[in-house]
Amino acid sequence: MPYGSGRWLQVRASTASAEIVGQIRQRLFDGLLKPGDFVGTEGSLSIEFGVSRITLRDALRILEANGIVEVKVGKAGGVRVAHPNPERFADALAVQLMLAGISETEIFDAQMGAEVRAVQLAARTATQEDIIALEAQLARCVDAVEDAEGFVRESLAFHLCLVRAAHNRALLAQFQALRHLSWRAIARTSTPTRSRRVLERHRSVLDAVKQHDAERAATLIGEHFQQIIDIHAAMRAEQIVNEANA
Repeated sequence: MPYGSGRWLQVRASTASAEIVGQIRQRLFDGLLKPGDFVGTEGSLSIEFGVSRITLRDALRILEANGIVEVKVGKAGGVRVAHPNPERFADALAVQLMLAGISETEIFDAQMGAEVRAVQLAARTATQEDIIALEAQLARCVDAVEDAEGFVRESLAFHLCLVRAAHNRALLAQFQALRHLSWRAIARTSTPTRSRRVLERHRSVLDAVKQHDAERAATLIGEHFQQIIDIHAAMRAEQIVNEANA
């Protein structure tokens, strides 16, 4: 396609970088670009957008930092639409939620919503490989039951296996982001006694998934998170009372 063909709209100098980012993002959302597509070279894009290479590089840095494009230099270089990386998205979402000051209750409510749907799907779609992975992770939970913090890590890994068994990438990315935020809060209330109760719930959830009982699996996960929410609410109330009496 010749330069200046009208594929890209020329931009105003004062907002050039932001406008370039906006146009490329919009093409992506409109389905006109897909992973791996060649967007152009630095030279061709600077001409099409009507900006200097310095301005274009500023925009490309933003797009690259957000995981939207990949930029390669050299004879075979250029700008291509990036391939997906859900882990990167999960990390970025976790950081933004932390900066927003999201509360523990909000985290647990969101995690419960994601996992209730995930186990419903897992009960219908889990493969034999998924079941093997869940059973292996449950065994790791058993081994860690006397180690409060270690059990929390293994327990969250069990939940991750459940979400993976749903075969829904959007739910998986959401869970991974929330897991970054929830594990410390859960660890604060973890004891071997509570760990043993959680372990029994894990066994029950796994049994429901293996029996393709989506309704029971969802009910068990909902009850699990409601108990976590109740424990943290009671701890917060006690903390408020103690601070008032101090």
